[in-house]
Amino acid sequence: MRRRVTMDTLAELAEGTLAERMRLEAAARVLRTARRAMDVTGRAMALPPALRNWNPLLVTAREHVETLTPREVDALLAEGARWAAALLRAEPDLRRAA
Repeated sequence: MRRRVTMDTLAELAEGTLAERMRLEAAARVLRTARRAMDVTGRAMALPPALRNWNPLLVTAREHVETLTPREVDALLAEGARWAAALLRAEPDLRRAA
C-alpha cells in the first residue's frame, strides 16, 4: 500500500497536481481546526467566510473546500492564520491544551 501511495504522489508531482492537492488539504484542515476550536471554546470570533457556509453534517471539509474558487481557498488559508492567532490571544490556555 505504501508503495502505491508513493507512486501516486510521484505521478501527481510529475503532472503538477501535487501542490494543488496539498493546498486543498491545508484549507480543509483549517476548516476542521476552526470548527473544533469553536466547539471547544464556544467562541465564534469573526469566522472565516468559508467556515460560515460549511455544514459538516452534510459534507466533509475537503468536499466543501473543493467547491470554493481558488481565490476563496487562498483567502481561507490567509484568514485561517489570522483567525487562529486571534483565538490564541483570546484563549491563551489553548496553547497548553495542545
